[in-house]
Amino acid sequence: MTLREDGSVPLVGIERILGAIVHTLSHPDLHGALVIGETGMGKSAIARRLVPIIDGQHKRCFVIRATANLADVPYGSLGAYLSDASPQALRSSLSALRTLVAYLREASQGRDAVVIIDDAQYLDDDSSHILTQLVVSRTIKVVLFSNGIPPRSGELFSLYTDGFISRVDLAGLSDADAGRFCETVLGGPVTRGAEAYFARQSAGNPLMLRALLDHASATGELVLRDGVWCLTGRFHPPGPPLLDLAKTLLQGLSEQERTAYEAVSLSGGLTSARLARLVEDAVAQQLLRRGLLRSPGSPTGLLRVAHPMMTRVMRALVPAGRSAGLRRQVFDDDVTLPALQDGRIEYLNWALDANVPVPATVLLEAARAAAHVSRPESALRFAGAAKAEGGEAASAVEEARVRVTLGEYAVAVAMLDQVLAGPARPGILADAATLKGLACVRRGDDPDTLHRIAEACAARLEAAVQPGHDNRPTAAEETGSAPEDLTLLHLLGWVLEGQFATARTELQTLEHALSSAGVPPAAHVPVLVLALRGMIDGALGLSDTGHAELRAALEDVDRSQGRLEHLRAPIVAQYVSVLMGSGDFTTATDALDEYRRQPLVDLSYLSGALPVLQAVLEVRRGKFRAALRILIPALVSLRQADAEMLLPYALGVAAWCAHSLGEKDAADAFELEFTQVSSTGSRPMLLVARAYLAAANSGSSEGGHDLDALRDLAETAGAAPFPATEKDTLELLVSLGDTERAWRLAELADRFEGAEAQVLSQYAHALTAADPDALLLAADKAESIQKVPLAADASARAMRLYADKGDVRARRLALRSMRRRQSLLEGVLPHEEGDTRSSHELTSREREIAKLAAEGATNRAIARILVLSTRTVEGHLYRIYGKLGITTREELTAEFSGEQEQR
Repeated sequence: MTLREDGSVPLVGIERILGAIVHTLSHPDLHGALVIGETGMGKSAIARRLVPIIDGQHKRCFVIRATANLADVPYGSLGAYLSDASPQALRSSLSALRTLVAYLREASQGRDAVVIIDDAQYLDDDSSHILTQLVVSRTIKVVLFSNGIPPRSGELFSLYTDGFISRVDLAGLSDADAGRFCETVLGGPVTRGAEAYFARQSAGNPLMLRALLDHASATGELVLRDGVWCLTGRFHPPGPPLLDLAKTLLQGLSEQERTAYEAVSLSGGLTSARLARLVEDAVAQQLLRRGLLRSPGSPTGLLRVAHPMMTRVMRALVPAGRSAGLRRQVFDDDVTLPALQDGRIEYLNWALDANVPVPATVLLEAARAAAHVSRPESALRFAGAAKAEGGEAASAVEEARVRVTLGEYAVAVAMLDQVLAGPARPGILADAATLKGLACVRRGDDPDTLHRIAEACAARLEAAVQPGHDNRPTAAEETGSAPEDLTLLHLLGWVLEGQFATARTELQTLEHALSSAGVPPAAHVPVLVLALRGMIDGALGLSDTGHAELRAALEDVDRSQGRLEHLRAPIVAQYVSVLMGSGDFTTATDALDEYRRQPLVDLSYLSGALPVLQAVLEVRRGKFRAALRILIPALVSLRQADAEMLLPYALGVAAWCAHSLGEKDAADAFELEFTQVSSTGSRPMLLVARAYLAAANSGSSEGGHDLDALRDLAETAGAAPFPATEKDTLELLVSLGDTERAWRLAELADRFEGAEAQVLSQYAHALTAADPDALLLAADKAESIQKVPLAADASARAMRLYADKGDVRARRLALRSMRRRQSLLEGVLPHEEGDTRSSHELTSREREIAKLAAEGATNRAIARILVLSTRTVEGHLYRIYGKLGITTREELTAEFSGEQEQR
């Protein structure tokens, strides 16, 4: 897998565009299309791709490539088609028109003529005039490709406003299309985070995307790990290729347009009022028309560059003195921070570039936010600038935070140990202790480590204050969040250990203390309290309550105007987990999509934790192959940085997927890797991971499956107690054949909240009672919440119970239901018992007769073909209908067509 060296820009996702153009050309009331797209969208490549398609439809294509150099030359763009015309003939538009018509008719040889014009905005007036006449007279159809710049001649373009031709807009590549583009260029898959990063930075512009990929691979921002292309999190200043591309895009701008574009780029976004300090509104409108700026959408919104990558490029391109001068004109020496999503990071970078003093507190808060929205280079810069303002310990904590987000846990712990051993204020010490605890458990330390770190820091805070002004806390710091932060660290430890009763009790104590305190807590404390309460309730089976609490925590993050943005990704991950536990797969999917659409995202979560959750959703839907495709790049990302400590769990799920697809070697490889990381993360989740591995290893034996390991894990989870873990383990166990444990699954499900619990309760109770009717009702309910594997299993079990009772018709209906649901699964093999086809019970003669009848043969025709009497055929059909539990030939046809589909 290597980067393609030909420099080409692959065409991805253009089928819709080509289809729209071709459809327009075949429309009786339209005479062509105007295709609008900014520079770099592949208009010329689409035009080339269009030619053979049109030529293949009994039409004849003629291609015109207009250029700026020929824009003032009469008929300059049509020179190739008017070469036989005399200079005198070209003095008359009518003569030129006749000459062009004659050429087109002769070259078309009776086919319809279609003229494709690339860079049509440069078409000269005379060419535009005669081409317009040809379109209006229905002599030709036309496809105009333009970059949206006002054309030199508007006559041909007026065909769109007059309704003669349609308009097709080239939109930027979607994230998924950008991912396919990256895979084509790189020769291998990319992580979801990398896919989103490149799509956002380039705004889906293929030319810019290709340039970004070249830069990222050349500088090491993008590396190949285990066959997957990943972002390292280390971003470098743009090199000459990106700078040259920027110069090309900005070529032809006036001085005022260039000034406006530079100011918007460097600031991250400006209101129209701010930009008016530099240029008139007409200048901004021109940049909007050219597609270089994005409209704010509201009078008070921000004008932004259309391609976020240009912010980084312009910082390198604009000289320092000019940059500082522009900032003074726009902001004076004001440091009024915009919201985080409105460009705070770019705003502060510009301020530091211009040597504008920024308070250390502002820089430290910005450093924390930048670290969690995948801007590590800015986070380190802000932390360094805060250090120069006297915040040495706090700056070191923020530098360590960047190391943690990059997965450099050992480096972060060493840095934080220095902070904890030196002079620092209480809040900084508590922050350092919390961050050290996270680094330790993410690298694989036992969760008990969190308690030891919290206790050591608490002892330090309770000790006598050391002499010296730097150590003496102010009145505000005396009532700061240090004690609450250390309690939250303990709470996280109990949650990871699965000590939910202790965690719930201590959480209630903390909530009581916060409500009775005389001062409001720090903003992050109540949000984390809500999040932890949601995690605990979800783990105890109170999923409806849990996801409501986590949703409330996310709403608090929304209201924080960016101050709590660093908490969004981990809360989203927990929110989705609890939604899955409740069986609300649709809302869980929506929550993942909602996070991906956020203006600022954590790329490590997009690459690792969130795809793992998406894969688990697919597993619960029975889409094992889709799940494994998602998991492979996610695992690569988690090996680098694993904020939610999901790697062991993801490996267990991957092994189960591989087993379900019959890929034993892959399942074994996932299990082997699990043994190397099996101490990392939440104890309940590690137990679930082991359950998936045990299920993958259960195999098949003469008596069914070897389920002893799963039984032991279910007992361990029940004794812990880890209710949600026990429920997941029992569901695997029962689905693999141990119906003796169905009573316990029913008992647990009856205590849980959510639609999934209701389905599992109905299913388990029906199994315990051996009630096939109830099993089919449970199957219907399971399918309605997208738990297709359980629906298929319940249908199969109902079918066997009907067979035991001798209810042939009910068995037949259950079989159909089972087959349909099994057809929705990806890769998982049907249960051997449940796949017995009723038609196999027929004798060879009965099968011959049934097949002919299903194909539409009459009784008399069947008798003639098989040399039987008609009465004998009728007797056979009577017995066939009885065995299959059907009464009509239509049902017989459905039976045999269903069997053919299965094969």
